[in-house]
Amino acid sequence: MSNQATQQYYSADLSQADRETFAIVADALIPSYGDRPSASGADVPGRWIDDALTARPDLLAPLREVLAAFADAEPAMPAPAVFERLQALAPELVGAVGTLTAGAYFLNPEIRARIGYPGQEARTYNPGADLPYLDMLERVVERGEIYQPTVESAAATASP
Repeated sequence: MSNQATQQYYSADLSQADRETFAIVADALIPSYGDRPSASGADVPGRWIDDALTARPDLLAPLREVLAAFADAEPAMPAPAVFERLQALAPELVGAVGTLTAGAYFLNPEIRARIGYPGQEARTYNPGADLPYLDMLERVVERGEIYQPTVESAAATASP
């Protein structure tokens, strides 16, 4: 899909420069592999980051902080250098960008089709249906509890 074709989806939240900087980080997080495109090859910095930010607007501020840390990054920045810079950032910032990048990648229907994932599907609950996992649950109930108590739980149950 060309930039002109996807430009209509772009929000005002990210500038073209922001998207180019994000592409550097996103491609390090999701490089191309086999028949699967990199993040930018799947238009993550374009349409799909906007959709991800629509779902998670709380992650825009952390994304902006990460983008600021990469403001001087060159488009050909090697992945190890990207990871080195990410390691210097707060873990919650890196987690936010990882969440956005992966989420945006899998919002793309072409990517979901390549991995055979149809996306979330609505399933109705029928209490009278024979659920396939009930046999497994019955074995667990019959077996009984098997766990090692923690120090805190042992101290809580001890008599004074």
